[in-house]
Amino acid sequence: MVPRPPTVPMRQASDARPPLELLTLGRLGFQGEGAEAAGELLRQPKRAAVLLFVLLSRGGGFTTREEIMSLFWPEADNARARNSLRQTLSFLRDALGEHVILNRGSSAVGVAPGSLACDALAFEALLGEGRREEALGLYRGELLPDFHVAGGDAFGAWLSRRRRHLQGRAAKAAWDVSVGHETLGQAAAAAFWGKRALSLSPFSESEVQRLLRLLDRLGDWAGALRAYNGLRTHLAREFGTTPAADTTRIMEELRRRMASGDFPASIRFGTRRTSPERRRDDRRRRDATWAGPERRSGSDRREHERRSGCDRRELA
Repeated sequence: MVPRPPTVPMRQASDARPPLELLTLGRLGFQGEGAEAAGELLRQPKRAAVLLFVLLSRGGGFTTREEIMSLFWPEADNARARNSLRQTLSFLRDALGEHVILNRGSSAVGVAPGSLACDALAFEALLGEGRREEALGLYRGELLPDFHVAGGDAFGAWLSRRRRHLQGRAAKAAWDVSVGHETLGQAAAAAFWGKRALSLSPFSESEVQRLLRLLDRLGDWAGALRAYNGLRTHLAREFGTTPAADTTRIMEELRRRMASGDFPASIRFGTRRTSPERRRDDRRRRDATWAGPERRSGSDRREHERRSGCDRRELA
């Protein structure tokens, strides 16, 4: 049976969950104790962005005030920037609780350990521990989708870099999981995670080529055709181009082998079947060849034989 990405509780340094959680992967919001009050923060994007930067820029560590001011108030003089930051931090404490936002002297700001969970931090922590499938269960989409701050060009550039960084780590983790399943001979799982890896780097030709080679080894030629056709459609629609010669060459070789029937008998279109899938398909095949009452024998066919749909309707 093909695995599905597990859903795991967000965690940081330990498995104990703090009362408030910040969701940033594929969505933006709070959940847990105090989520309603914290949600008011999202109505002020710039102040929310300050919290996000403080939380994510140093992996939950402390960030200098100078760095925050240069990112969010680059045009203001030092006194005005410090006053704006002071008001923002006061607002964050009102929304999240006095204990969440910490000062380190007068030079740095951070989030108190264990006071605020974040799925992006938990994702990277799980990857660091080698728990890739659990980490991918948290990666529900790109970091802070559709989140913008008016006049926040510097923050936008930082956010784009963080998005690419996390997306790249997620794609690599999915490929690592796929390779692990392929090594164990688990073809369906290997194909599933390979396709997941491509979805995290959509329409990257090198990723498509890697997936085509994987699906070729697994015998999932229907999946390979879908991946190639998806790439071709996207390139034609968005850029008016066609796939690279290397990609086309791989696909032409697959088509040649498909046309010649040069594939192992144990492989069908799609991923290699597991034992439950084979038993299910065998049952369906037997049912499909059942020709109805005319194949039955005996004085009372309906008492001892299976009934077709027509038989059941007649009895009703």
